Amino acid sequence: MRTTARLATAAIAVGALILPLAACGGSESEAADGQVTIDFFHRWPNEPKNSYFADLVERFEEENPDVKVNVESVLNDAYKDKVKVVAGSADAPDVMFSWSGSFLEELAKGDALMDLGPWLADHPELADSFYESQLEPFMVDDVQYGLPIGMHSKLFFYNADMFDELGLEAPTTWDEFIGVLDRLQDEGHTPIEYGAQDQWTIAHYVGTLNQRMLDPQVFLADQDPAKGEFTDPGYVEALERFQELSAYMNEDMAAVTHEIARNAWIAGDAPVMYMQSSEVGYFGDAQFEYATFNMPGVDGGKGDPGQLTGAPEGFVISKTTEHPEEAQRFVEFMLNEENGIKYSEDTGELSAVQGAVEEADVPEISKELAKGIIDASGMTTWLDNAYDPQIVQAYLTETQLMLGGQQTPEGVMKAVQDAAARVRDAS
Repeated sequence: MRTTARLATAAIAVGALILPLAACGGSESEAADGQVTIDFFHRWPNEPKNSYFADLVERFEEENPDVKVNVESVLNDAYKDKVKVVAGSADAPDVMFSWSGSFLEELAKGDALMDLGPWLADHPELADSFYESQLEPFMVDDVQYGLPIGMHSKLFFYNADMFDELGLEAPTTWDEFIGVLDRLQDEGHTPIEYGAQDQWTIAHYVGTLNQRMLDPQVFLADQDPAKGEFTDPGYVEALERFQELSAYMNEDMAAVTHEIARNAWIAGDAPVMYMQSSEVGYFGDAQFEYATFNMPGVDGGKGDPGQLTGAPEGFVISKTTEHPEEAQRFVEFMLNEENGIKYSEDTGELSAVQGAVEEADVPEISKELAKGIIDASGMTTWLDNAYDPQIVQAYLTETQLMLGGQQTPEGVMKAVQDAAARVRDAS
């Protein structure tokens, strides 16, 4: 997978704007002119998505003059905290953003979400408009609770000009990967740029390596909070492989955020970085050709190396909404093909609507990345969405210490096992 960085969209400036929060009111009242009011809560107060959704709401209201949409947005951690407080209550927003995986499952288990199955059964054209692989992660116990807006995958992006200059090829095995990193290091380069200050980046590395190492049945079984034990030796081996990679990373990784690391990669400071498909829109300043490769299979690993790490994200409707028809109408508008195309063009991300990315005016690499997700043998959910929050926190905190030389792979897993035991006892 290869394209010219100069063809990419202009780098998207990320603002720090945080919209003031209004109290979510559950749409208890109607406007004076008889309009129904629904509340929409998402996690993008920054650009370009803040403007994208503001424009989308404006267009929806023009086409649906009987509906007024109140919008709130806060960044990730604040979003998670507030949604978990209000979901399921009378104050819950009518339409909410949701990650797939454990975040969605927690809301569903709390009886906070509308079952979308009956609605989709009456609107099969809507259900059929999404890639099936992107719908399934929004199901809990065979109930469809959410619909996807965007597809995401995690890949190594690399400086193809430098690889060509050194006669290197994208690795497909672990030994080839280490050989490439050794060659880059021998040539005086820091091979991998990494920002470990943001703990979620640890989840992406470790989650992928876990999938590569573990037997699929063990990998899935440990995602069950009532059963997860994390005693398989493959977990330690996955952390050892992460340690191995860390020797090829920038020494200041613990003090560097992902954004700073990405900017350094764009500036050419290191040839390789593990990034999401959604980040292509930031690459406009890169003065080199770039390409991608998946995390190679690990020697002795029992997992499918053809899987991609990533998961869709999308929207859910509150079970307590007083205006289900209007909320459904708004969700259907957000996720139609026209807006799927616009979403890809305006935000640089990959729409989960079938054919939207292909029809969009986006860089060729975006279309290749979308095809890679669609054609993948399977998708590995982000580690921080796959496990109970207590397990996730133990994993990320202790692995961060491991990267700093203050913990061992065995010590990390002991902390994870202890957290898993507490979760099992509470289940």
